Amino acid sequence: MPSSDGHESAKPEEPLLVSVAASSNQETAKPEIPLPVSTPSLDNQKSTKPETPTPAPKPPANIPESPKPEKTPTVPTPPSYLEATTNPAATNKVEKLAYVTFLSGTVDSGDNLEEDKYFQAVRILIWQLVHKPETRTKHDVVVMVTPTVSEARRDRLKKDGAIIHTVEFLHTVNDSWVHPEKHRWDDVMTKMRVWEMTQYNRILMLDGDSMLLKSLDGVFDDPGAQLLATKPSDDSDLPPTYLLASNSEVWDSSHTFPPTYTTGIKDVGYMNAGFFILAPSLPAFEYYKKLLNTPNSFDPRYPEQNLMNYAHRWDGPMPWREIAYTWNVRCPNDNDIEKGLVSVHEKWWTQPYIHGNEKTKQWLLSRRWEMKGWYDAFEASN
Repeated sequence: MPSSDGHESAKPEEPLLVSVAASSNQETAKPEIPLPVSTPSLDNQKSTKPETPTPAPKPPANIPESPKPEKTPTVPTPPSYLEATTNPAATNKVEKLAYVTFLSGTVDSGDNLEEDKYFQAVRILIWQLVHKPETRTKHDVVVMVTPTVSEARRDRLKKDGAIIHTVEFLHTVNDSWVHPEKHRWDDVMTKMRVWEMTQYNRILMLDGDSMLLKSLDGVFDDPGAQLLATKPSDDSDLPPTYLLASNSEVWDSSHTFPPTYTTGIKDVGYMNAGFFILAPSLPAFEYYKKLLNTPNSFDPRYPEQNLMNYAHRWDGPMPWREIAYTWNVRCPNDNDIEKGLVSVHEKWWTQPYIHGNEKTKQWLLSRRWEMKGWYDAFEASN
């Protein structure tokens, strides 16, 4: 993902502001241990001249390496936040909460649903949220689908227990400047329509290639997942309140648990749009459309992610807020799972940035076949 260049840390606010400090239970960074480099043996050498060192082995060409920063990043100071005066979660009012994931037709594999890896990933997520006892939720589970999603896929997800929420593609008059880096991201800006789902108080939006190890319901109680007030600004189009809570992503599987800004986290103040909590709001949605309609207002390579990171930059009036890094991690490793990670953002069929960690890779792959076996048995008995 692109870096967060230009996202400066916010200056301290007035005494009414609530400052959020970096997590106190972060682990101390340990120096990385370099991989052993093959060197020539000194046994039976006849000459006293030094031999030419054998170069370190190169990784296979088909396995991409995750670039690492040249210097240890500066530990950031998170911005200050204004707590909203009207927060349903802080009262006895019963909130309506939901999990939402997004599905479009850009990565369909024809009519054979079994071969559509992304579709099967969504099915795994729905199975875990609706049926699996260890991860089942008490809240609504919704799949937002675009017009290009086939009826066969919609019908299968309904049978799986999901609520199907159909939306039109999101476009504005002047959005032709938005060109995603990859074709499969052509429709992802439509994810922003989740802010139109005002029948819910708060929503956890997850990418379809997410999996659970434990129940995620507790994430709604995280201090970072609560409604906030917009700071004073000259921009009259901002909503009075907002919520955008998420985490930054890690470089790869070589991180601590939980990861910190010196032990694996990639970009300071840059959130990942594969896992975030929001409060639906039509004024916020209109503001996002205004940005989409303004050429070059954000970097369009990662469309919805960079729009959100600009609208909710840490030095702006609506800074996004971190939740605990124990809720979700990309590129998980064996240690994450052993120490209590709740969910992962990772594909079941390929993991180019998980190095080693065979137990984790096998666990990811096994979810697909455990889900299939569960449904086969369920449908055979009904």
